[in-house]
Amino acid sequence: MPVKKTADPEQLKRVLQPGSVAIVGASEDPSKRGYQAIGSLQSSGFTGPVYPVNPKGGFAKGLNFLTAIADLPIGVDVAVIAVPAAAIPRVLNDLADVEVAGAVVLADGFTSTTESGRRLSAEVQEISRTRGIRVVGPNTSGIAHVASGANLVGLPDIPSGPVSIVTQSGNMFLSVVADGQASNAPGIHSYIGLGNQLDLGYAECISALAADPSVKAIAVHCEGLWHGREFLAAASHAARSTPIVMLQGGLSTAGRQTTLSHTGSVSAPADVSAGVLRQAGVELVHRSDELAVVAGALATAAHMNPNRQTVILSDGGGHAALAADAMDMQGLALAELNTATRDELGELLGQSAALANPIDVAGATDANPMLLAECAEVLAKDPHVGAIHIIGLYGGYHLRFDSRLHDEELRTSERLVRLAQTTEIPIMVQSCYAHQGLDNHETLRRGGIPVLSSIDQSVRVMRALSQRGMWLGTRDERSVLQASSTTTNKEPDSLLLDEAHGRELLSQAGLPMAPWALATSAAEAIDAVNAFDVPCALKVVSADVAHKSDIGGVKLHVNGSGAGPAWDEIMASVTSRCPGAEIRGVLVTPVIRSSFEFLVGARRDPTFGPLVTFGAGGVLVEISKDVSFRAAPLTRREAHEMIAETAIGNVLDGYRGLTTVTKSQMADFLVSIGQFLTTESQIAELDLNPIVTAGDKILPLDVRVITSR
Repeated sequence: MPVKKTADPEQLKRVLQPGSVAIVGASEDPSKRGYQAIGSLQSSGFTGPVYPVNPKGGFAKGLNFLTAIADLPIGVDVAVIAVPAAAIPRVLNDLADVEVAGAVVLADGFTSTTESGRRLSAEVQEISRTRGIRVVGPNTSGIAHVASGANLVGLPDIPSGPVSIVTQSGNMFLSVVADGQASNAPGIHSYIGLGNQLDLGYAECISALAADPSVKAIAVHCEGLWHGREFLAAASHAARSTPIVMLQGGLSTAGRQTTLSHTGSVSAPADVSAGVLRQAGVELVHRSDELAVVAGALATAAHMNPNRQTVILSDGGGHAALAADAMDMQGLALAELNTATRDELGELLGQSAALANPIDVAGATDANPMLLAECAEVLAKDPHVGAIHIIGLYGGYHLRFDSRLHDEELRTSERLVRLAQTTEIPIMVQSCYAHQGLDNHETLRRGGIPVLSSIDQSVRVMRALSQRGMWLGTRDERSVLQASSTTTNKEPDSLLLDEAHGRELLSQAGLPMAPWALATSAAEAIDAVNAFDVPCALKVVSADVAHKSDIGGVKLHVNGSGAGPAWDEIMASVTSRCPGAEIRGVLVTPVIRSSFEFLVGARRDPTFGPLVTFGAGGVLVEISKDVSFRAAPLTRREAHEMIAETAIGNVLDGYRGLTTVTKSQMADFLVSIGQFLTTESQIAELDLNPIVTAGDKILPLDVRVITSR
């Protein structure tokens, strides 16, 4: 597992944007990385000094090799190490002796699944920690700072631009670059291949890249976060200035096994990751071909006003309908246009146009493309419109209809760019001709208007712009996540409290609880049921029994006359089926009828630290999987978002008279649970299932508390 350390920003900047490079394991053989690294730097235009090192000496690409690391000048920025894994510790120590800032370790062989791999990993971590040299990798494809030509990956002709990429997989870097080129997305600012993350990890990379004003978006492919809480803290800060887009691998059972063998990483479950990463402002994509496209759009286009919706402006009804369907599937609403807006559009387009949103220009732009810009200007004045999505053939009218329209389309693009820049309303163009590299499309792209050929991808981009606007618009209502809550990627040793102790602990913290009594004898059970004067539930109280109903430890709908026999049956069943269990007695609680049951939970996740869970409860919780997650502590805004992500949340606020408990009350309860978990350090897990609502009260019926030993 990687070592956490306090970063020196200047040292890390030297590593990621090096002005001087050493190549340890330099080679005269063109098939070796030690030769290819020299050629890559030269062909990419790197102008800083390059120092090849090989004990045998040598000469390649116009450079003489040094025969010892000790011959390097003091203070080289970064060294590429192209030697076998067994030699890495010695090489790192030698590099530290001459104050090299960092090393890019290409070798594999550091897997945690072998004894030799674990030993080598521990040595590298110790050297990095004690000698102060930063390590990228091992098992990395390299790093690249495109503008300076510091290309230590070897991929030629990387297009320069504003998007930085952080991955554990060299193939994913190739994929993002290729996808970006295919879609004419903005180019690359820098690349960091983390590999096994023995030292440098995602959190530091995110912070370093966001601090660079030339980085406009960060694309992340992740197979596992060793220090997930640290990443959340870094992302929630970085996302305030720089969009972060993430594609996760290893979310399925088979995927987890693959990432474990590839980089030694373990991913958190998909639903947990999705909730906490959204909380931190990270835009999640689920397809590999979306990463470059979404990151490129967020790097260049304005984000959407969270209080407005999208309008579709199309030159064909079929495309308009598909776009509307795609928007609905992405959870995006269509703007309701003002009457004045529709009237003005009608004057421009004529009576045959469809003026409700989606708008179909009905062929009016085929001979006059400038009408699209004029319509967009009308739409931008409507207070309901937060984004304009142009759908169809735009940019290719001069190819489809009349070559003389070329100049008009170019002027239209310039006018659309001016509109987007003056209003800061995002404009998105989907065109059948997007892949042809047309000059009018390039004008749009340079002006911050994405142009894509796929309706589905263009709508996905609109969703990202909407989510970005929503997060930024509510950032002052969001928790400031801290990295101080340590995570270990191991489940802690724990101790189950009996339910009576758990209820006492929660009550002392001021959390609501359904009425209850502890009976230590049959007589006390009878008295408790009679005192409540309603049918009651009797549950065995024992820290040695986790699942009471499975061993006959629960009796429901018990009245006063049945309390004594119920006591006897519980005791007989538990002692026979769980011999040796220490039994304190039974918990007596009134049976409370409710149409719906909720689940609220909290735990210390091995990856992300303190988490809160909300969703549908009762015996079907594992089947329904209607749950959402957030990192604790959380704010009321974040609690409301948790509730909105679930189906069960719809029954709150008096939906069809089902409950009088409001979403605001439930949100406050979730906030208090998160605060309880963060302030009570001994609590490892809390499970309140089911929770019912009675009148305007939230009442946990079953309480399960686990503490750390």
